Amino acid sequence: MHEREALVRSLDAQLASLSPQTRAKVIASLATIHKSMRDLEAALGRDPSNALLQELLVNTYQDEMRVLTAVHEASETGKGV
Repeated sequence: MHEREALVRSLDAQLASLSPQTRAKVIASLATIHKSMRDLEAALGRDPSNALLQELLVNTYQDEMRVLTAVHEASETGKGV
């Protein structure tokens, strides 16, 4: 989780290095991912032993990490996401 925290902390600066179109796509993707996380966490609150919901939540966190890592790498290389 420390890697995620570091990527989230540096996200604003990294987004600033992206083109406006790419930045908008990344922000929209992250918003969708975060909504999914909230929805899944709420569903797990009602049904904590549901293995499918647990797996979906893990997959959603992995999706977030992929986006954050892609943004980080793009800002370091100067290439797009």
